[in-house]
Amino acid sequence: MQDQIYEIIDQLRKGEYPENKLNKVVSNIGQLVDEMDLEALFILGDTLVASGLHKEAENIFVHLNSQTDHDDEVLSYLVDILITDGRLDEALSHVNEAENTPAVLLLKAEIFQQLNMSDVAIRSLLDAKALSDDPILDFALAEIYYQEGEFPDAIRHYESLIAAGYEEVNGIELNLRLAELHMNQLDLENAGRYFEMADEKFFTNDDYYRKALLEYQMQSYEAAKNLLNQVIENEPYYVNAYILLMNVHETEHDLVPAIELIESYIRQDDTEPLFFFHLGRLHFRNGATDKAIDNFARAIAIDQDYDDAYLMLFETLLKSDRTEEVSQFTEKLDTHALSGESLYLLAKIEQENENDEAALGLYQDASKLIGESIEFYTDYYAYLNEIRHPDRKDILKKLIILEPDNIDWQYEKERYDEEHDEI
Repeated sequence: MQDQIYEIIDQLRKGEYPENKLNKVVSNIGQLVDEMDLEALFILGDTLVASGLHKEAENIFVHLNSQTDHDDEVLSYLVDILITDGRLDEALSHVNEAENTPAVLLLKAEIFQQLNMSDVAIRSLLDAKALSDDPILDFALAEIYYQEGEFPDAIRHYESLIAAGYEEVNGIELNLRLAELHMNQLDLENAGRYFEMADEKFFTNDDYYRKALLEYQMQSYEAAKNLLNQVIENEPYYVNAYILLMNVHETEHDLVPAIELIESYIRQDDTEPLFFFHLGRLHFRNGATDKAIDNFARAIAIDQDYDDAYLMLFETLLKSDRTEEVSQFTEKLDTHALSGESLYLLAKIEQENENDEAALGLYQDASKLIGESIEFYTDYYAYLNEIRHPDRKDILKKLIILEPDNIDWQYEKERYDEEHDEI
């Protein structure tokens, strides 16, 4: 039978699937109990896993597990198969029946992590560390802390691996991971240090992007642009790279390159409202009002609830004295989808257009959403005063609370008191 097993292994390694031979081995697996048979079966199980044949491999490792008092490797294979298949209860049952070796505690931690029980997983790993100084345990702890957003703890364990001489574990380049974590902590100096220590052969496009973000934050704009152009060349639809490169151009007051960059993305993908929004914003900054309005309209046509696009559109109409054009954009607009700030600008537009009923309703709706904005309540009060609306008394009270030292509101109160009963 051993010869048949090794023949199956050879065929699997050649990419063949000897189904009949494999079925014969599995059907007679109960008879394979001596040491040489078990050794051959282990190699077969490993080869089946490598070939993606997990169900067949499971039969092998279940038998091997039953024939040994305890074997960390056999149990690891079996539990990994069950975890991959989503059978976490079965995996945990096997682990709970086994002796608490470091490897078993590591498996237990992996299961509990899959069950979203990170605290229990961490306790299992700490128990394992009490039994072993295997660096894989520090790596497992670091990964859990990383996934849970516990960045200082993750940094501590990754750095302990670096100090022990490790630069890469399980395909993770530790310097790059530490650079990312220090970026998240806004520790730019250490992030830069780890980027410099990382082996570039491990860099992904995300790493190049993060390094570009670091260079931008350090005001090294040329370095940032070079890295971002590399990211875009590698991945032409990398949205964040375009947005950051646009920001670099804007920071350098180069609006034309920023516009050309966003237009280059739209030529390959005209379905992303974010790019029409930014193109409109850039044209607005560059004084091209018609192009700005057109691009805000295109953003809204793709996403009818795009509040930022409405906000910039309304601001553009106000600042360019084109408030009379607003109806073509608001005819089918559900104002409930707008933020308080957008409602405020739309109220000012309707006020400018002398549509008092619409303006009043928009001011009232905005007041429920906008928070403690002195600018808003100043304009709201001025409008209510203009139309002699009785609610101006309440808004004046609000302004006095917001700015108790503003003498203008005290004068307004005195003037109002002369005309009406005391507020």
